[in-house]
Amino acid sequence: MIALRRQAIGLFFVFFCILALSVNVFAQPDQAPAAQGGDVPEGMEVIQVTGGYRLIVPQGAKTRRVGAQIIVEGDKEYYSRRFYELSGEIVDLKAQVEELKRQVGELKKNAQETKAERH
Repeated sequence: MIALRRQAIGLFFVFFCILALSVNVFAQPDQAPAAQGGDVPEGMEVIQVTGGYRLIVPQGAKTRRVGAQIIVEGDKEYYSRRFYELSGEIVDLKAQVEELKRQVGELKKNAQETKAERH
């Protein structure tokens, strides 16, 4: 019984150490060069986390807080959301291009009419 208790306490201690070290592995201290804008990879951004830590995540990635954990959306969620957003922007750009083409056509027509009136 005592040996079983010691094993349980030992396992709990190992689990606690792994959990405590994982925060240090995935979060960078405030003094890290990347957190100060140094070596942040292209397309990534630094976000502030409680406790003086900062995380490097993809630009525009959504994060949520569950208790003490900060969860960054997964790759599939991020890419599907960005693809959906970009699809909407492409539709808007196509509409703007069509409107600009229409305006250019009107301007050409007006320019030809003005040119014809002068001659």
